[in-house]
Amino acid sequence: MKYLDARWFQIGFLACLLLFGAWARDFALGAPQVALTFAAALLTQVAWQHGLKLPGRWQWGGYLSALVSSLGISILVRADSLWVHPLLACLAMSSKFVLRAGPPQARSHILNPANFAAFAAWAWMPGAWLSPGQWGSESLAALWFMALGGLVTQRVSRWDVSLSFLATWAVLLAARLIWFEYTPDIAWSMWLQQVSNGAVLLFAFFMISDPMTTPQHRAARIGYAVAVALAAFCWQWVLYRPHGLIVVLFFASFAVPLINHWRPHVRFEWGTVRPALRA
Repeated sequence: MKYLDARWFQIGFLACLLLFGAWARDFALGAPQVALTFAAALLTQVAWQHGLKLPGRWQWGGYLSALVSSLGISILVRADSLWVHPLLACLAMSSKFVLRAGPPQARSHILNPANFAAFAAWAWMPGAWLSPGQWGSESLAALWFMALGGLVTQRVSRWDVSLSFLATWAVLLAARLIWFEYTPDIAWSMWLQQVSNGAVLLFAFFMISDPMTTPQHRAARIGYAVAVALAAFCWQWVLYRPHGLIVVLFFASFAVPLINHWRPHVRFEWGTVRPALRA
């Protein structure tokens, strides 16, 4: 059965988020950087689709992913030059065609493009950095994140990943605050800020829940979400290293093809909902 492609909802939500940050939060991001990001992502998608003569090269489906990735890069990455954003967009979209693995029924690209771009900006790009905490932690904003993000993940049958990750992350953060014996009022404020800030919710609803780069079997992807949360917590709060969610998801993504071999299942397809996908 055909449905409206869920990426339209992602594009709408992420575009609103980017505009909100630019107008209300004064993002340190220029219009030329955004424009170059979109141009590079779309042109890279065109080059790969037509260069490989893919069957769907004349259809718009692939370009929706380019728009989603461009918005994610624009939201997360900051740079003091114009060349960083388009280069990241080119690398991110190229990774979809170069880094592919998995069993025949679930073969797909390995990395979430926006996550790959964020990792590359942090690890490899001079004059680039990530800006994950720029939305503040207002409860109302968090509720809007959860409501709109939940709409998208429900439409792509990946709400289980988002909720599993968020529940594990929230419990781990609470346990840490209890361990350090913070007073209840301070602990509550710190926990709410850490668990409901925009970066965590963006990660939960638009990165780790990507249906093409998470395990296809439901039980496997729930375990995957819990493992990512545990590893990211250790990276960030035990080793005291930055950007634990971005870094851990980048490396964990390479295990997904092996998980799909271990627990095989039919690959998700954008714009359709199959009964098997709900198992």
